[in-house]
Amino acid sequence: MTAHRPGAWPAGLGPVPAAPVADDTPPPPPGPPVEVPVAEVRLVVTVDLTGRYDTHNQVSHDLWEQTRYSTDCHTAIVRLGEDALRVSSGLGSAIASRFFLAAKAVEIHVPAGTRWAYVAEEAQRCMRHYAADHARTLNRTRTPG
Repeated sequence: MTAHRPGAWPAGLGPVPAAPVADDTPPPPPGPPVEVPVAEVRLVVTVDLTGRYDTHNQVSHDLWEQTRYSTDCHTAIVRLGEDALRVSSGLGSAIASRFFLAAKAVEIHVPAGTRWAYVAEEAQRCMRHYAADHARTLNRTRTPG
């Protein structure tokens, strides 16, 4: 046996030289483009505000924390509990401000009964107002022509 040093080729062996390949055949013509079907994907954000809340600030902070990384989605589902509705005024406006540019549809789930149904109507009204204001702002900032 020969002594083998690290980084050296074993006795009498070395790298194989690359030989040029003589290929005179033209490449095959490209075929028709391949279309890959893409399934329709709808991103859904679920916000759960059904926990125990004692102040409006706790509800606002939890809403912000749960929507902080939700930049764009198809549907936003917001589940509200009795405590969140009891201590937080203007919750429809807060929900609308978080999703009026980011979601195509917003579902607000409130506890059964009509006592809290106004929150969904308030959110819809605020979203319409915010969207109209946003459109007016864009129209004012665009250059004519």
